[in-house]
Amino acid sequence: MYYSYYRLKPEILSGQVEAALQKDRKIEIIIPTLNEERTLRTVINDIRSSALSNLSILVIDGGSTDRTRDICKTEKVKCVLQKTKGKGSAMREAVEHSAADIVVFMDGDGTYAPSNLISIVEPLLNDEADIVVGSRILGERDKGAMTSLNSLGNKLFNRTINFALKTAVTDSLSGFRALYRKTFKDLVLFSESFEIEVEITVEAIAKGYRVLEVPITYGLRNGTPTKLNPIKDGIRIGRTLLFILMNVNPLKFFGIISLCFFVAGLYPGTLVLYEKITTAHIQSMPSVVLSSLLFVTSAISVVVGMVSELVVRSRRRLEYLINRKFEAVANCSSSQEVSRQFALIF
Repeated sequence: MYYSYYRLKPEILSGQVEAALQKDRKIEIIIPTLNEERTLRTVINDIRSSALSNLSILVIDGGSTDRTRDICKTEKVKCVLQKTKGKGSAMREAVEHSAADIVVFMDGDGTYAPSNLISIVEPLLNDEADIVVGSRILGERDKGAMTSLNSLGNKLFNRTINFALKTAVTDSLSGFRALYRKTFKDLVLFSESFEIEVEITVEAIAKGYRVLEVPITYGLRNGTPTKLNPIKDGIRIGRTLLFILMNVNPLKFFGIISLCFFVAGLYPGTLVLYEKITTAHIQSMPSVVLSSLLFVTSAISVVVGMVSELVVRSRRRLEYLINRKFEAVANCSSSQEVSRQFALIF
């Protein structure tokens, strides 16, 4: 598992990438949309004019009231009407409708440049990574493309992930990413909105997938106003990240909480100890109660963290064993072997 960035090598593009594309590896660009009539046609044409061959485009529409679906029909692009709401739900539904080997997610508002598609897909075709994320931080950005509030939130989430998982993530919220469809299906994803990007990043790293960042160009939004609410969606993303990290590394999570309670209990505890040493009596009973509660809570947090760590490790081991058994079932050549493998699973 690693997380770094990758620079496009032009000499590889004409060699290994084209050779990989000739092996019938299908690539599908998935574009979640909601009222993107101003930019969608340009995005579709730019994708088609990219250096990649053997790719298709799938638009997953969240109930647009403008000409978004009409543009898809005119451009002969497959368009699926989203059953539920939210970007996360749209991405999961789109993958279910896709039959491609590699899926690439990008927005339809024109902020992500289709000219970066080759650098996003190349590491996958060269077996350099399992998931490739286009980093807006490593690449070039138009002035004003990312607001100060969004940039601050992104940095906060990145540092939290890096601290918890010992990685070097620079852009966990990027909506421009590519991965194998089977990899996406292996990830346990529940998010319904913009927090899906953070969930994919953390879940992939936790499962040991090779996650790679590449520098991309990020431009100004030219269509409708952004659907991302910095405050509302920021709180939602933060809450999702909190619960994901709690599930991924619970011992560190509860260990930090335990340390905070322990440090908070030191001051009243020191006062009580000082009174006992100097006067031989304890007069500040509230300090005794407060310090005791803080120290007990600290100890309980450690115990909860240890139990949670045991549960998470057991779950991962169970997932690993089940996946191995299902792989064995897929490789079975007779019905008797299949029955025997299912018996071992259940």
